[in-house]
Amino acid sequence: MSPATSRRLPLAGGRPRICPDTGCEAPLELPYMCHSCGTLLRDLPGLTHFARLGVAPTLDVRPADLEERYLDLSRRLHPDRMVRKGPQTQARALALSAALNQAYNALRDERQRAEHLLAIHGGKTADQDRRTPPAFLVEQLELREQVEAARAAGDADRLHAFGARAREQRAAGLARVRALFADPTFPSPELLSAIREQLNVVAYWQSLASELDAARLS
Repeated sequence: MSPATSRRLPLAGGRPRICPDTGCEAPLELPYMCHSCGTLLRDLPGLTHFARLGVAPTLDVRPADLEERYLDLSRRLHPDRMVRKGPQTQARALALSAALNQAYNALRDERQRAEHLLAIHGGKTADQDRRTPPAFLVEQLELREQVEAARAAGDADRLHAFGARAREQRAAGLARVRALFADPTFPSPELLSAIREQLNVVAYWQSLASELDAARLS
C-alpha cells in the first residue's frame, strides 16, 4: 500500500485522514471541513462538542481560546461563503453552523462543559441521578424560605447577600468538580458518581443565583 493510499483511508468512525478533494488533499483538522480549501464533508453522528470545535476534551478550556476558535469556524462555515458551491452545500453549511453554535454555547459554560465531559466518559445525567449530599435539599428549602421572606419585605440588601452567597457556592462547587476531574483515578465509577453529585449541587446554586439576578434587574 502506498503512503498516498494509506492517507486516504478513513480513520476510526469513518473520518478520512486528508481532504477528499483531489485538488487539495490537505490533512484534515476537523472531521467535517477542510481548513485548507473549505470543502464540507458529511457530518458524523455522535460528534462531541469538543471534536466539533477541534479542541481537546478537557474541562480546562480557556474561554478566550474557545471564542477565537468558534469565531474562526463560524466565518468559514457561513452560508454566504458557499454561494458559488450551490444550494446543497449552502444547506450543509447552515446545518453545520447550527451544530457549531450549539457546541460553543455548551462548552463556554463551565457547568455545561463538565456535564458534557461527564457524559463522554459514561457518567449519568442529572435526570438519571438527582443525588445531592445529605441534608442539602433541606438546607435549600430553608434558604428559599428566607429568600422569599426577604423578597416580600423588599429587603434589597439581604437579597443581594443571598445572591452573593449563591454565586460563591456555585464557584466552590465547580472548584470541587475540577478537582475530581483532575484526580489520577478519573474516570473511575466512584469519581463519575461524585462528579454527578457535585454538578447537581452546582445546578441548585446556579438556579438560585440566576433567579436573584433576574429579580434584581426587573
